[in-house]
Amino acid sequence: MNQEVENKETKEQKDQIEQESDDNEKNEKKEQILQQEQKKKKKKNKKKKKWGEEEEIMTDFDDDWQNKVKTSHILQDPDLPQHIKEKYAIYENNPYMMIISNVPLNVQLKELEEYFNTLITSLDPKITERPIKSIEYGATKSWVVLECSSKEAKRALVTQDQVQFVNNCKIKVERPRKFLERILNPQTKEGELNAEQKQEDNTRLYLGGLPTYLRDEDVMKLIQSFGTIKYFNLVKDTTSNTEISKGYCFFEYENTVSTAKALKALNNLQIGDKKLKICKVQGEPQQNKKINGRDQPSNYAGSFLASCDLLRMPQVQQMLTIPQSALIPSKVVQFLNMCSIEDLYEDDIYEELMEDIRSECIRFGQIEKIEIPRPDKESGFCNPAVGKIFVKFYYQIPAKKAKFHLAGRTYNKRTVITSFYPEEQFDYKDYLING
Repeated sequence: MNQEVENKETKEQKDQIEQESDDNEKNEKKEQILQQEQKKKKKKNKKKKKWGEEEEIMTDFDDDWQNKVKTSHILQDPDLPQHIKEKYAIYENNPYMMIISNVPLNVQLKELEEYFNTLITSLDPKITERPIKSIEYGATKSWVVLECSSKEAKRALVTQDQVQFVNNCKIKVERPRKFLERILNPQTKEGELNAEQKQEDNTRLYLGGLPTYLRDEDVMKLIQSFGTIKYFNLVKDTTSNTEISKGYCFFEYENTVSTAKALKALNNLQIGDKKLKICKVQGEPQQNKKINGRDQPSNYAGSFLASCDLLRMPQVQQMLTIPQSALIPSKVVQFLNMCSIEDLYEDDIYEELMEDIRSECIRFGQIEKIEIPRPDKESGFCNPAVGKIFVKFYYQIPAKKAKFHLAGRTYNKRTVITSFYPEEQFDYKDYLING
């Protein structure tokens, strides 16, 4: 009897152990199944997030963007003119618009339009209508606003970041919001200089007033006489077929002794009809020097404007850009920097100037009229047009030739500056247009 009871107990124990092991196996399987389900959910969530980004781009088209324009934060900017605010607010919120920046000055809007029409249709052959609906210049000619005609065209253009334009020129394709944030808040640019970079930049030198005919090796010979060069860049105009020097360069010596020597020796050095200007590239602002009790610029050896914060404001930069009217060919050519206001008080100097400009311009074609605004002799009043000279030709081709050949020439040791001037304003005797 005892043995039977023992056998029964052992059997019950075995059954219990087996049941426990089965339960453990089931629990393990359940845990494995739960883990697999959780992994699947995570994968699904990741996929949803990726698709969410894609959907977010496309849902811009469904928004009532015109109402967004009315509430844009740009409209609250106190530093911008009202008409600029309204334009920027439209650029920022219109879902069909894109910004093209780094545009060369010699490129026409028609060229850009044809280029991007071709580019977008090559990216998406299904697009049958013209991809670009409209194109216009921004605040300056260096950037352009494109309006796409369809979602598909915008979708294709968004994939581009930098595109190769004519003559190996690279232009940038950007979303309006990102672009406007950059130009309206220059102090928050990506990749701000850290302390080391600022210190390094402060040893870099700017040298201006160089004759444009000097080549890289000519300038290098000049600056290498003070020490070993670590960095050198002669800035050139890359918009023309032949790269011409812009008359200034940036360079850096391996030691500060050479830097000090160059700053002392090269400033105001006469080369041809020009004087060199040299200064340190601005890093951290320095305390102003005082000479005879007066504050002098921190970079006293060179340009004070380089350290002026106002120049970083977009509206000031816009004022300093080349007026569009100066780039549109006209029969009227405007000459600057040929005389001083004092010269124009004297009749004999005025007549001599008139004869000199006539004899020089007649070589290019028939002249219809020459205007040289003068100050009032009795009151001494000078309007802002005094100092300018205007020559109107009978035809546009001679005007183009005169503008091209006389630009950069010297008259009485002054470098002549030329530009076109709107014929209509000239005929109305409006000599003050600047944009």
